[in-house]
Amino acid sequence: MNKMCKAILFLAFFTSFISTQAQTSAESRSVEGYASIDLNTPSITLHWSGTGNATGYKIYRRALGSSSWGNPIKTLSTTELEYLDKTVTPETVYEYAIQKTTNTADPLAGGTMQGYSYISASIQKPANHANGAMLLLITNLINDSLSSEIAGLVDDLSNDGWAVSTEVITSDLTVIQVKAIIKAKKEAGQCDAVYLLGNIPVPYSGTFCTDVSYQYPPDGHTAAAPPSHCGAWPSDVYFGSFEGNWTDVETDSTGARAENKNIPGDGKFDNNRLPGLISVAIGRVDFSKLSAFKESEVQLTKRYLAKVHAFKMGETVTQNKGIVEDNFSGYAEGFSSSAIRNITAVCGPNSILRGDIFANSDTADFLFSYTCGGGYYNSCSGVGNSTNYKTQNGAAFNFIFGSYFGDFDIDNNFMRASMASTKLGFGCVWSGRPKWVWHTMALGDNYAGIAIRSQNNWQDYDGNYYQNGVHMNLLGDPSLRTHFISPPTNLSLSIQDSDQKVKSSWTASSDMNVLGYYIYRSAEEFGSYTLASNNIISGTTYVDESPLNGKSYYMVRAARETETGSGSYINLSLGTKNSVQRTAKIAAVGSQALKLYPTITNATLTLENQSNKTSSYSIINAIGMEMQRGKIAGIKTTIDVTQLGSGVYYLLQDGTTHRFVKY
Repeated sequence: MNKMCKAILFLAFFTSFISTQAQTSAESRSVEGYASIDLNTPSITLHWSGTGNATGYKIYRRALGSSSWGNPIKTLSTTELEYLDKTVTPETVYEYAIQKTTNTADPLAGGTMQGYSYISASIQKPANHANGAMLLLITNLINDSLSSEIAGLVDDLSNDGWAVSTEVITSDLTVIQVKAIIKAKKEAGQCDAVYLLGNIPVPYSGTFCTDVSYQYPPDGHTAAAPPSHCGAWPSDVYFGSFEGNWTDVETDSTGARAENKNIPGDGKFDNNRLPGLISVAIGRVDFSKLSAFKESEVQLTKRYLAKVHAFKMGETVTQNKGIVEDNFSGYAEGFSSSAIRNITAVCGPNSILRGDIFANSDTADFLFSYTCGGGYYNSCSGVGNSTNYKTQNGAAFNFIFGSYFGDFDIDNNFMRASMASTKLGFGCVWSGRPKWVWHTMALGDNYAGIAIRSQNNWQDYDGNYYQNGVHMNLLGDPSLRTHFISPPTNLSLSIQDSDQKVKSSWTASSDMNVLGYYIYRSAEEFGSYTLASNNIISGTTYVDESPLNGKSYYMVRAARETETGSGSYINLSLGTKNSVQRTAKIAAVGSQALKLYPTITNATLTLENQSNKTSSYSIINAIGMEMQRGKIAGIKTTIDVTQLGSGVYYLLQDGTTHRFVKY
C-alpha cells in the first residue's frame, strides 16, 4: 500500500493536526509566484513572495506536458525572491515549479512543510486556433424548451474553435448507456470534451470506508461521525475514463443517503481511484432539484446560458483578482494553498483578497474565489448557504471545499446553487482533497484542460490526499477560459474573379488593443475550421484565392496579446461566421499525362505524372464540395483516401479531372 493511502487511514473528517506556526499551513504549503517577461532579451523572470518560515527555494523547469520535473535548475536562499531565465525562446511555453522549504514541522508527512508554486509561462504564446471536438449531450426537456438558446450555445462553442456535435437523450437512460454514446463519439474522433446539459444521469462510484486503503471518505465522515458519507460518491469522471475496469461487485452500505449505499449489481461502481487516465473532459450544467429558487430548471438553464454568453462575448468583465475565504486555516493540510498559488500565477501579484466572499462580491465582480469550511449538503460554515445565491453572486469561477456538498445531485446543493446566481457563477469544483491544478488558465487553457490535468495528477503536482479520486467532478461549461475579448461582427462574403476567389469583409472588434484578425474556413458549419491564411490580418478584409468548392463556411476572430501573471499569449475572441456557395468546375478528361488508379478503391490512389514538377490536387464529391487537397511531387504519388465516405469523387489537377469510386 503506497504512502498516500497509508496516510488516508489516519485521517478523521476535519480534526487532522492543527498547526500553530505564525504562517498558516496554506501559506507554508504555497508560494505566491508569478512571471514577468522581456521580449527584447528575451527572458522570463520568476518572482515570489517570501514567508517568515522559509529556509530556501528550488527552481524547476520543464516543457509543458512533460512527465518529470528532473533536477532543480537553481537553488536560492531566503533573501533571493526572483529568478531570471534567459534561456528561453518567444512563443514557447515553459512550466516552472518553485519549491519552498520551511522550518515548520509537517505532522502529516514528517520533516518540515514544503510550499509550491506552478507557473506556465511564455512570451507571446501563439494563438490556439482549435480546441478539439465537443459533444453536447442534452436532455430532451432542455432541448425542447430552449431551442434558440441551444443554437446559440452551439454557435458559441464552434466560434471558439470547437468542432461540435449534439446528442439529445432522455433522463431515464442508465449511466452505462450514456457512456456508450460518449465512447462511440470518442472512437469516431468526435469527442475530446463533453458538455452535459440538463439532468443527465449521475454515475456513482466508491466503497469509501470498507476499502482498507480508503477507510475514510474524502470529507472524513464515517458512521462514527454521522451522517455517514461512506460508500459511493457522484463520479462524472466515469464518463471520461476508457482505461481500466469499473467494477460493480463490492458492498458498502454504510452511507447515509440511498445514493451512497453501494451493493453488487446496482449500477454503482466500486472504484475509489480512477482505474486509468481520463481522456475526455466532462463538464456538467444541471439546474434540476433547486427548489429554493423560484425559477424552474428551464429558466435557470436559460439564465446560465445567457450569462456565460455575455462573458464569452467580452461583455461581462471581472476584476483580475480572487477572494480566499479560509475557514480551515488551522488545519495542517493547507487546503487553500492551491488557490494562493493558482490565483497569483493567473492574475499576478497582489491579486488575492482575503475576506468574506458574499460581502466582497456585493460591490465587485471577481474572477476567482476559494472558500472552505465545515459543510453540509447545502451550506458551508463561515461562508453561507445555497439561498445566498438567490440574491448574491460568488465569483466567475468558484473553488470550494467542505463536507457533504460533493454530492452535487442533492436538492439545493451548495455547489450547483453557486451557478444559479444572476450574473456570475460560471463553474464550480470541490478542491482540497485533492487540490485542483489550474495555473495553466493563465495562458488560455480552458476548464476542460484543467479538469484533465487535475484528475490525472498523481504526485506530479502537490495535490494532498485522494489524488485521482473518482469524486473529482467539474461543474460548468467545459469550454470556459478566463479571458475573452470582443469579437468582430458583420462578416460578409462575395464571389470574385469568375467564381475563383472569395472576398471576406467584417466590422472591427470594439477592443482597442487587437493586433488583427485570423480568417478560417470549413466545409461544415460546426466542423473543424482551418486557417485560410496563416498570417494575422491587420485590416478588415481578406481575399481567399484558393477557396473550397461548393458551399463553405468562413469565420473571423480578433486576436490580441493578453498579459497575465505568467507572461503573455495571443488571445482569440469568439468568431463571427457566414457561408458562401461556389460552383465546382469539373473539366473533361482530356490529358493522358496524368494516370490515376485504381478507379475503385477503399484505401489509396496512385497518381502517375509524366512531369517531375510539383503541383497540387483537389478531391471533390459529387455535389462539388472539396473534401481533400494535397501536393503531387515526382513521377508517382500515393494518396490516402481512407477518411472519405463511400461514393463517387473527382480528382482535379491542372485542369484535368479523374473520376474514382470510394467503397
